[in-house]
Amino acid sequence: MDIIAYQDFHNIRLSDFYAGPDYREVDNYDFMGEQWIGELSGFNTFLRLITEPEDTRAISLDFTKDDNNMAGKVLEALHLPIKSACSESDLIELFGEPQKKLRLAKDTVTMDYIIGERFTYYLSCTLHHANGLMYLDIMNEEKVIKKLKGKEKKKKE
Repeated sequence: MDIIAYQDFHNIRLSDFYAGPDYREVDNYDFMGEQWIGELSGFNTFLRLITEPEDTRAISLDFTKDDNNMAGKVLEALHLPIKSACSESDLIELFGEPQKKLRLAKDTVTMDYIIGERFTYYLSCTLHHANGLMYLDIMNEEKVIKKLKGKEKKKKE
């Protein structure tokens, strides 16, 4: 599966999809062990590394409060064929078995993947068993991808 090219991903901004009253820009935002700048609205974040302030590297989407299908529009722009009502089996059908699967509550599961052929991304989806997709993180950040790939190698050994 091939999704959005890095150059196009780097140019995406939250402000392209949302201009509501809770929109704000942030500096020194800590996420996945890195420092970022970017835009946020609730749990929707579009982040750029402080060291690369022009390139969006991480996007988090909140499907629990999806104003005007904003998160769905972002998925379309990313060329991600995920539906908000998806299930575990839907994700497995699309991406195969996850690199990591975590159940923090009996009615939710988080599934982590490395996706893409030409362009590689870290993808994490948190699903509610009845309501489908709750949260999604997608990242083009080499350090995070290397960490996850390293954990996969250790798991196989």
